[in-house]
Amino acid sequence: MDSLTDLGHAVATLRKKRKMTQRDLASLSGLGQSTLARFETGGVPEFGARKLLRVLEVLGYEMSFTPGRRTFTLDDALAERQAEASGTGGNQFSRDVDTWSAPR
Repeated sequence: MDSLTDLGHAVATLRKKRKMTQRDLASLSGLGQSTLARFETGGVPEFGARKLLRVLEVLGYEMSFTPGRRTFTLDDALAERQAEASGTGGNQFSRDVDTWSAPR
């Protein structure tokens, strides 16, 4: 997930899988229904960590972390070119980071 809007949409999906209404989830989480509705639709500029953790708890989920996606850089392109020229193919780890670049 890359944004608060994506997170809100994911919560809405989890809520619907549990066959809960916004009113039910909001009430069990200690939130107003309108606050939850705005969060699920990307209409809030901020949503506190405690609120999020409580909503996830009520839904039966918890947070976990995964490494973020890294953008393809000029260093990655150079490493690919060098690998292709040396005959080792295009699959190459960048020398500075632990990221794999797939061949095109």
